[in-house]
Amino acid sequence: MQVFNIKPIKSRHILASVTALSLVFSVLFLPACTEQIASESNDLYENELYDIEATSPAENVIVAVGDVMLSRDVGAIIWATGDPRAPFLETVEILEEADITFCNLESPFYEEERLNGDRLVFGADPEAIEGLKYAGFDIVSLANNHFGDQGTDGMSFTLSHLTENGIGYSGAGENEVTAREPFIIEQNGVKFAFLAYNDVKSAIRKGYAATADRPGFAVLSRSNLKQDIQYAREKAHIVVVSIHWGTEYEETPTERQITYAHLAIDYGASLVLGHHPHVIQPVEEYNDGYIFYSLGNFVFDQMWSEETRIGLIARIFFENERIEKVETIQITIYDSHQPQVSDGDF
Repeated sequence: MQVFNIKPIKSRHILASVTALSLVFSVLFLPACTEQIASESNDLYENELYDIEATSPAENVIVAVGDVMLSRDVGAIIWATGDPRAPFLETVEILEEADITFCNLESPFYEEERLNGDRLVFGADPEAIEGLKYAGFDIVSLANNHFGDQGTDGMSFTLSHLTENGIGYSGAGENEVTAREPFIIEQNGVKFAFLAYNDVKSAIRKGYAATADRPGFAVLSRSNLKQDIQYAREKAHIVVVSIHWGTEYEETPTERQITYAHLAIDYGASLVLGHHPHVIQPVEEYNDGYIFYSLGNFVFDQMWSEETRIGLIARIFFENERIEKVETIQITIYDSHQPQVSDGDF
């Protein structure tokens, strides 16, 4: 297994031209590799506090991966093998050794007859959650463009199903206020607050965003980001922001991604975790914070290109309230469902 102590791109480089960016990325990274008015309610309350057994008394380690989709071909393989653990069998040791393990969950759960209009409508069998538990996921982001694929009932079921199985979530809720709440985990006396937002406009147009009286995801906006991070900073020592954003299959972050990532750090976040492009995008060190613009796929069935088969496992090491170092481990997806540690350069 190769572990890379990455040298993140400094902010002055990330703001360079696309041509310069592409050159830097080709050296440092894998070759393949609405606006919404802020809620008028300030009555934001933190989610249930989970106290997870520490694995190291000297530091906290967050392990973060990208898109996890338990539907479509992945779901079919889980059903055929009868083993929800199948996608995670080759990476479980890395995932479960962390103090906090995170992913973007791209497929809602639903126990009724699922809505399967086409291959872009995702819905996972409720039993598939056993794989997430086996792999040790403590928290998932639900703020993505597929959260509403199973309708309003599917969104509500997913929220309750995760809670009943002891997995936290951020970026979604039964209404806008709860969707924007920080999910807080205390580890070794340090409190981590997780926030998540969707920035994919097509899902907002479909009505997947939470409203005052309807479940859905939290929407990325300057006002939401600033208000929520400031609130989370009052409740926790470290704020982690997850954002579903960017352009699919593009290895270079958009200007909008860069702007909002920097804003998140400026507002008080220590770590930004990005997903949606389905390919790896660069890592940036900015004002004592770290930005993973896209971690790529982790469990997905997009086998049609090398870029979509490759992702990163990010390991972020904290000493008290400070990020001490970050590492990445490259994975390659095999058989339309299973990530395995690979030996490619990063």
